[in-house]
Amino acid sequence: MKNNYIINLILCLGIFFSSCSDWLEVEPMNTRSINYFYTTPSEMEQALMGVYNGLLPMSEYYWFMSELRSDNAWCGGGTSVQRDYVEISIFNKNIYQLSTLNDAWLDLYEIVSRANIFLSKVGGVEITVGGVKEQQIAEARFLRAFAYFDLVRYFGRVPLSLSPLSINEAMRLGQSEATEIYEKAIIPDLEYAITHLTDTPIDYLGKPVEAGRVTLQAAQAMLGRVYLTMAGYPLYDVEKKVKAKELFEEVIDYADAKKKFWAKDAEEWKNIWISDNDNKYHIFEIQYIMAANYGNPMVYWTSPSVSTDYISISMSGNGSVCAAPLDNFFKEERNEKNEYLDVRCLATIDTIKTFPNGKKYSGEDFFIKFFEHKIKRTQLGYGDIDAQIVERGYFPINFPLIRLEDVMLMYAEIVGPTERGIDMVNRIRKRATGKELTDEEKESEAFQKCVDNERRKEFAGEGIRWHDLVRHNDMQPIKNKFYYYAEKYGGDPMIMSYADRVKRGTHIYPIPDHQMKVNEGLYQQNEAYR
Repeated sequence: MKNNYIINLILCLGIFFSSCSDWLEVEPMNTRSINYFYTTPSEMEQALMGVYNGLLPMSEYYWFMSELRSDNAWCGGGTSVQRDYVEISIFNKNIYQLSTLNDAWLDLYEIVSRANIFLSKVGGVEITVGGVKEQQIAEARFLRAFAYFDLVRYFGRVPLSLSPLSINEAMRLGQSEATEIYEKAIIPDLEYAITHLTDTPIDYLGKPVEAGRVTLQAAQAMLGRVYLTMAGYPLYDVEKKVKAKELFEEVIDYADAKKKFWAKDAEEWKNIWISDNDNKYHIFEIQYIMAANYGNPMVYWTSPSVSTDYISISMSGNGSVCAAPLDNFFKEERNEKNEYLDVRCLATIDTIKTFPNGKKYSGEDFFIKFFEHKIKRTQLGYGDIDAQIVERGYFPINFPLIRLEDVMLMYAEIVGPTERGIDMVNRIRKRATGKELTDEEKESEAFQKCVDNERRKEFAGEGIRWHDLVRHNDMQPIKNKFYYYAEKYGGDPMIMSYADRVKRGTHIYPIPDHQMKVNEGLYQQNEAYR
């Protein structure tokens, strides 16, 4: 189900890090445990897996800080108990105090720190198998670029370091501009990764690894995404689109030639979201297993309380549901059998109201894309894994960070209604609905709207929608969500007021309060939160 090789190394490194905790009271880590550990090729491999290990909590932040922030999800508008995710979703100005934001900051910098330490040590270790050291460096640099990219997208101006820092050095390191982080860290790291990665990674012995490691295509797709992001709001470096287009073409050409990453029809697409098919359809994904602290943490938070027909453990999540505008968008077309036309509807959100035992779920439709419940697995012909999911952190479904469909639609966004741009959209739309673009939809403005619509449906629940809205500098759909629910609840003025909070500067989050207080005056708070 998963790459056991990677998992074992992650677990081993976890043991290593935990065993070092007692040493810290006697001798600093950088003078004892780190120097003693980074000495052999196998230890370097374990250390690299420790950098990958830093990805484990990321799916949770993609839910809380992207999906809930967008117009895709709704969690009551603050009418229930106030929690971090509610405050984030309603654009509360005081969210700089939330632990969720501080945890995201720390976890992303943990990846940076581990990568920096690895990169500072790998040069001193003799690795005789050709290409291994270069590949390991490329993987570490890719992961560092990934972390900095999310830090910039979430927080804007953040500290930049490309080498390990002492405590005193870190206490004096101020913020860098977003453009500096892109040009000095993210882009060079990904360019190095592209130069030194292949489509088949190898381990420190030179043997091919099954899955879970960064590939050339992942690096190309990620750098293309970086360039497209820079071409949009707030940097508007439009020249970067040319570079993004070239990278996306290489990924698409490779996928077509090798027949990889693509589900050929609607039925196969539904099976993407079952853990039995991990590492088959996504260009790069976070690896999860059914084990404490190694399962996908996002799944629980996407699900409300449901009956045991779904799963035996208690699911209460954060009470979030599919926002009505997205729900209605999925359901707007039906076929001749009065079924929802878009197959992604029932594969993404749950619309079942009556269960086999007669119990009913009376709430709004909720996300099930990553929720491997009994009904879903049975309907798709897979065995029951319910007994193995003993608590909320045991969900084994991987989380995609880069998908081929994302590359295809970003490419279409850049090239517009050209022959290949239209083909990219038609492939995805025809698989989902059986319909292709009409002549009217191939016109320039209409085509871009179609690309946006396909992106929203294809990636719902994956943490992409918020970043798309930011790139296009279009916060109106989020305001419309608040208007909708304000009217639904009798013209609720509190919910109506949330729309006024969606304003200039809220495309990024505040620097967490804990970080602002580490060294008073070192950081400047983002303007919208002062």
